[in-house]
Amino acid sequence: MSVYKDIKKLQQSAEIDDYLNFYLFRKISILFSIIFVKLRFSANFVTFLSFFSDILAIYLIYIYQPIAAGLLVILALVLDSSDGEVARYYHLKDKNLPKTRYGGYLDEVLGTVSFALVIFFAGYFMGNFWLGFVAMGGLFMTMVSSLCARIEFKDQKKITKKFEEGIFGKLKGRIGFNCGIQRILVALAIIFFSQIILAIFAILINLFWILRLWIYRKS
Repeated sequence: MSVYKDIKKLQQSAEIDDYLNFYLFRKISILFSIIFVKLRFSANFVTFLSFFSDILAIYLIYIYQPIAAGLLVILALVLDSSDGEVARYYHLKDKNLPKTRYGGYLDEVLGTVSFALVIFFAGYFMGNFWLGFVAMGGLFMTMVSSLCARIEFKDQKKITKKFEEGIFGKLKGRIGFNCGIQRILVALAIIFFSQIILAIFAILINLFWILRLWIYRKS
């Protein structure tokens, strides 16, 4: 079986993933994953590439190269999808590889920190420190509320799924203010150097974690 077919089989389904990632970003990430596998890059190395993509985006915002910076923010998301695909492929081909959760841990830590820095410096370099700070704070609150929910509510996925079905009906996949939508909004804010788009992101990201607190209030 070809590398493409192997990785395609290992990709998360729309039922587990969300619609945007499954139908858009994973169509792109698989192409990168094939290249990384051919070059024998480790999954953790791909994670670091995603991290440095965000860091380079910050520098490009600073020197006012907004289009390139915005594209790098999207590239970081694609690479973030690719590292898991690469890891699963290596484990498929070598059953003796040790299975650890360190890769997922590293991915979440570096991804959260780098994206938060992109958000903050996007606002800062646009001349609005507080907009960047509030938007970054919303991202951290979203991550903290998600982490705490996974710890405290063993049926967390069922609770959120029930809420989504109450709004959108019975869907096969997931809909929400996910990382893909978040990065697209931030990338657009950077590309157009728009405080308005960044402000929309800041409002939505803070509403998102507040809504999450409301959803779990009776759990």
